[in-house]
Amino acid sequence: MFAIIHKWHKKFGVFVALFVIFLVMSGIALNHSQQMQLNNNYIQTQWLLDLYQINPANEPVSFEADGIRVSQLGERIYFDKREIAKDVQQLIGLVSTNDVVTVAFDGQLLLLTKDGETIEHLTGVEGVPAGMKEIGSDSRGDIVIKAAHGYYHVNLDALEWKEYDYLEASWLLASAIPDALNEDLLHQYRGSGLTIERVLLDLHSGRIVGSWGVYFVDLIALLLLVLSCTGVWMWWKRV
Repeated sequence: MFAIIHKWHKKFGVFVALFVIFLVMSGIALNHSQQMQLNNNYIQTQWLLDLYQINPANEPVSFEADGIRVSQLGERIYFDKREIAKDVQQLIGLVSTNDVVTVAFDGQLLLLTKDGETIEHLTGVEGVPAGMKEIGSDSRGDIVIKAAHGYYHVNLDALEWKEYDYLEASWLLASAIPDALNEDLLHQYRGSGLTIERVLLDLHSGRIVGSWGVYFVDLIALLLLVLSCTGVWMWWKRV
């Protein structure tokens, strides 16, 4: 009996040891995730990105004015090819006036230079109307916003929001995003959607391959428990 247990103890011991080494190393790495920048470094391997289905949930939305294009992929907004906002639900549109580009989304206005540099970020605290539906410009080139409770004439210099029942305006409509730009943005979106930290966490728990991976890690834990018990028992027998 002792010989049989000893034989299987060695066989399973080598098998389990490999996974224990990995779990220890990945656990240490995860404990120092911030120092190692694991949460800020992104996976670029295409098959891993496909495994995690890192793709925008909806079709891209894009607006173009004065040669400037602003697009939304998933929850991110891009000024041409530069990401300017994340965790966005809906891109409303943009208006290009003088040297300022105003981008509207989720009850917020982002004021940018023609080169895409942020000038100011306005929210409801500064008076941005809730429930924005469209953004455009009137005959004088001033910004007009159509919101849930009316129309607003906007003076960004003085941060004045005058409400009206109705205002005439030229509303900017969404347009098809060029294929080349769409491909570039999709590559950028996928390349910044999966951190090393998340992959390590899923490998550590087995979730990277779904529920069966979790059961496999549970099996390794049970085998480790059995090996610990049989190891103590064999030591006790030898004493």
